[in-house]
Amino acid sequence: MLVRGIGAGLLVLLLQIPVAIISSAIDERRLTKDAAVADVTRTWGGSQELVGPILTVSSIERWEDSDGKPHERTVVKRFLPRTLSVGGRADIEVRRRGIFDMPLFVAQLHVEGTFLVPDASQFAAKPRDILWHDASLAVGVGDPRAIRTASPLTAGSRRTAFEPGPGDARFLGTGLHAPLPNPGPGTVLSFAFDLTVAGSGRLTFVPVGDETLVALTSSWPDPSFDGAWLPVERQVGAAGFDATWRVLNLGRNFPASWVAAEVDRQALSAAAFGVTLLSPVDTYRTNDRAVKYQLLFLGLTFVAFTLFELLARLRVHPFQYLLVGLALCVFYLLLLSLSEQIGFTRAYAIASVMVVALVTTYVRFVLTKWTRALAIGALLCVLYGFLFVLLQIQDYALLVGSLGLFVVLATIMWVTRRVNWYEIGAAVRGT
Repeated sequence: MLVRGIGAGLLVLLLQIPVAIISSAIDERRLTKDAAVADVTRTWGGSQELVGPILTVSSIERWEDSDGKPHERTVVKRFLPRTLSVGGRADIEVRRRGIFDMPLFVAQLHVEGTFLVPDASQFAAKPRDILWHDASLAVGVGDPRAIRTASPLTAGSRRTAFEPGPGDARFLGTGLHAPLPNPGPGTVLSFAFDLTVAGSGRLTFVPVGDETLVALTSSWPDPSFDGAWLPVERQVGAAGFDATWRVLNLGRNFPASWVAAEVDRQALSAAAFGVTLLSPVDTYRTNDRAVKYQLLFLGLTFVAFTLFELLARLRVHPFQYLLVGLALCVFYLLLLSLSEQIGFTRAYAIASVMVVALVTTYVRFVLTKWTRALAIGALLCVLYGFLFVLLQIQDYALLVGSLGLFVVLATIMWVTRRVNWYEIGAAVRGT
């Protein structure tokens, strides 16, 4: 009995070789999908982050050193809006590259708000040295190549076309800007513009206003809200989602105005919030989780074989154990290949039915009776059903899995409660 138990354990360890190969295949297919996604997003547009608008005003500071020699330097100062409102809709297009589907979006955004234009008291320079004629408004965009349309900037009563690049706000890295000469020091300046950007994966916003309001709708039914703030209001259904964020400046880690280089793009991006539009089911992640339960299948199936072998006075050859174990391993390969084509749920059903039918038919000849073979088939059906439930309830997988293992152990203990293992071991030695 001990030798048979150790032998079954060694076979389980031997079967870890094909399991490792299948796990490697899952990782390889995931990398293939990532490469396909990267290829599509390179031409369509990647993650989009809207930063701004940011008002930039320069001034010239003059001073004399101890020798009376005059010096001067240009100081660039940034100002954020008092209020910022962004409303829009993200329309989804699903593109296919090979066998992989990728959700892409086109976001139509309307941006408006107000600036309290600074006056001379907010600069260290003299009023005549403030370069109001060089003032500009910049908007950071994560992937400017994917900008579809940008309306002229309406600032007060003026309309100014945007120009490529962040202009004087080079710390933004990428984006667009519009010159805003003589914005009216000390006045409240309203602004508005429309922006249409394409992208993939993630759409986020940086709360640059003293009060920032973002309202976003989309037809994508499986959003993942993330970032520094979650929506204060949201509705998610089969037809899509509506989400609203309200953010005050008290919760962010950068001021409403600063001298250039005091705040960088990374500090602004750390406060970003938004939504990720990805496929609700990650086939490869689910396959990887399924493979992690292979020891449960191999162990319990071999335990059932061993019990039949001992209690029914049968002799099962290690090679027959190995064939059944390989059939259980092939299930994961079938699941991986089918799920890429027809989706995980249907692939799981087909792969499990194929493996259960194969093992049940084979062990009919190994265990000599259909009743015993059907018992093995029923065990596999229960295990595959149990695994499917575990894969669907990730948050409670540990709890349900622990209870399931307890029930399995209790069942084995109950079935073998009256077994005289010394008598069975003697009978085995006699054979």
